[in-house]
Amino acid sequence: MRAKMTFQKLEAAIEQGRGIGILDRYKPWITITRSGTSKTSNQSFVRMPCLSRHCCYLSQGERQIAHVLWWAGADDVREQFPLWPWKHPSPYSAIDSNRQWPQHPGMIEVAREAGIPLYKYPGMKIPAVLTIDLMVTFHHRDPDAPSALIGISCKPQEQYTRARPADRLRERLELDRRYCQVAKIKHLLVHPEQLPPVLPRQLQWLAPRATWAELDALRRSSQYQDFVTHLAKHAYCRPASNAIRLAGRKVGWSKVKAAGNARTALWMLDVDANLLKPIELHEPLQPGGHALRREIRARIFGEGV
Repeated sequence: MRAKMTFQKLEAAIEQGRGIGILDRYKPWITITRSGTSKTSNQSFVRMPCLSRHCCYLSQGERQIAHVLWWAGADDVREQFPLWPWKHPSPYSAIDSNRQWPQHPGMIEVAREAGIPLYKYPGMKIPAVLTIDLMVTFHHRDPDAPSALIGISCKPQEQYTRARPADRLRERLELDRRYCQVAKIKHLLVHPEQLPPVLPRQLQWLAPRATWAELDALRRSSQYQDFVTHLAKHAYCRPASNAIRLAGRKVGWSKVKAAGNARTALWMLDVDANLLKPIELHEPLQPGGHALRREIRARIFGEGV
């Protein structure tokens, strides 16, 4: 059971900057604590590729979708993003300071116009701060295009299908949608079941434990570029494990370092691999990762990306 909110806790959360910031400076509004753990969902406090901070996911589905988004090329994925009840700066103001963004009227106004009750914290007169599961920042392929936002609500398909229009689950999703609509943010309802089951598992296995800056430095290095060139030359015609060892020897890496950087190369798709089936290192790689990533980007970020 989640710990009861008090004025002191609410004030402390706001003073700590919860729900504010981007990338490693972001602090999710809801954090995972011993008293707030759930018996019905698989919560996790984990690092994501590209970030140094730990992320707080309230379900396995949220974590899987967030990982796919990072892999697909999102610039930022902020979990448990607050939909403040009161008037507040537009979410766009945090990622684009070149424009004067109008303030968001807040969830009190959004809920009033929707005719949906906005519940208060027990024993308090303050409306509860609702959160959307994921707030995603991305760029279209046009380098001159500004950053864009997508608000993603993540709910199991069975729960959504069984819920009636007046059920709270449907009402909450409608509030998410309307909040995003007012802010001119694209909103998506994503069911974890829509992901190919093997993809999140493959990505978790391959994921680099590095920040964007560290990954960028690695990929710019001549050793890594030579390693990738040698690996791509042999990995499709001989067992991938042999190709990794050969490429590692060419650049003077140990077996452990070569294996780790090979997983990074596959996650980044610097070496193309089909991630819709388990990668078997005793077999040659099969291409297909680039096509899959383009398909996912088109579905989530929009056509023409």
